[in-house]
Amino acid sequence: MKSSLRKQLSVFVQRRLQNERRGNKRVVPVHRPHCLIQQSGDDERITALVHNISSTGVAVQAERDYEPDTLLHVLLVNAAHTFSRSMDLNVVRCIRTGDRYLIAGLFTQPLLHEEVAPFLL
Repeated sequence: MKSSLRKQLSVFVQRRLQNERRGNKRVVPVHRPHCLIQQSGDDERITALVHNISSTGVAVQAERDYEPDTLLHVLLVNAAHTFSRSMDLNVVRCIRTGDRYLIAGLFTQPLLHEEVAPFLL
């Protein structure tokens, strides 16, 4: 019985490792930076909280949802307000989490390590 369960779990773990989509590791910042999000062609800007970030993308918590493949203009500001970076983000997925939405996407241009570091400290 235990052997069968172990075998099933082993197959699940192997399948999960094979399905890993991310090329770069995402990091959860110690102090969650804020960002401004604006949809292309829209005047409305919303404030969001960075959930995690990597050199190729970001996940943020916001009060509204966006459809996948939506192009957003994002202004990231570090927690100390000493560094900011503006870039375009292509939405990959948007999931409702309670009264907010978790929006994950890929940057149109990857960030350099030096550009990601200020958001992690």
